[in-house]
Amino acid sequence: KALTRDIHRYQQECSSSMRRVPLVYSDMDMGPPYREMVGRYLTCELESPDDAVDAYGLNVYSWCDPEYPDETGKDNFEYSPYGPIRKEFQNFAKPLLFTEFGCNVGTFETFCPYTGGRKWNDVKTFFNQFKEIMSGAIAFEFSMEDNQFGLALTPGFTADPQNNHKIYYLDNYYNLKKEFNEHNVSTAQDGAVLTDCDWKPPHLQYTHKQSSCPSSSEVQKLFHDKQLAVKPNWASLPGKPANVNSDKLEFCPEYTVDPDIKAEGCCHMQCS
Repeated sequence: KALTRDIHRYQQECSSSMRRVPLVYSDMDMGPPYREMVGRYLTCELESPDDAVDAYGLNVYSWCDPEYPDETGKDNFEYSPYGPIRKEFQNFAKPLLFTEFGCNVGTFETFCPYTGGRKWNDVKTFFNQFKEIMSGAIAFEFSMEDNQFGLALTPGFTADPQNNHKIYYLDNYYNLKKEFNEHNVSTAQDGAVLTDCDWKPPHLQYTHKQSSCPSSSEVQKLFHDKQLAVKPNWASLPGKPANVNSDKLEFCPEYTVDPDIKAEGCCHMQCS
């Protein structure tokens, strides 16, 4: 949060020559109850609005079955590992992202030559059960590596000389493409005016109130349950390190920001 504060303030000081790039914190999905608590801490205003991240991301690999049937045998989202995530974050104040997703074990596991693989059954939930709650999701990952997550064989991955100059798209890739072609964002959310600081999407179902920081008892329980060796230290932030305003950071970049982009950025910070 201290780093977030310092970067936000540098962006403010240089608002005439630097566009405000949103700061996102990406975290592993540690499960309930602490994933929401960590997200709440990082997005709350502890000492000032500057120490709150602009978006919170989870790396989620828990959707590992084609279906999650209930006691009647019918596929039921509430029985999936995503059900609790929706409940925990339905009123989250800042954009929620799945900064990584795509389980590759069980029925989704694949090995060279990488036939079959992931079906991406969870993509449809992003545009249905998660609409208004989730702001985006990033499939992990494009290039195949030893971890077997890749969507394509990029040049140099195999010993085949033919692979040195060509990208081979795998079943994983085409399965994901199929899901994204079938499910898309509603055009009802189009029309945001970037320079209108009061614009909100119409017909919001949830409240999305500003996050309140976790209580001291919540923080103490987290540190106890996670068996952390340090004392709880979420009540205050360290100051700005010494000697950081030197070299290139001593001056603002010599660029000109488009007026509309600057105006949109000034909705979120005090511009100089």
